[in-house]
Amino acid sequence: MILALVGMLYVDQTGLSGTAKELIRWGLTAPPILMPLGFFLSVASPRAVRPNALISLVYLGAAVLAAGVLALGINLL
Repeated sequence: MILALVGMLYVDQTGLSGTAKELIRWGLTAPPILMPLGFFLSVASPRAVRPNALISLVYLGAAVLAAGVLALGINLL
């Protein structure tokens, strides 16, 4: 979450359009929600021995975070 908050400061310094800035903002703020959600919901059942298919939210969050940070980094250069 701290990465997302610091990233918000840098998003405004890019020369991107409003839509592109919003996409990068979503790319920085969605992963701190998706990743813990995937961890907790994948073993929510008391009978769970293994994570269920919701563990894919962790991988989705990681991919979105990587894309958001990469897009922000490229546009800051």
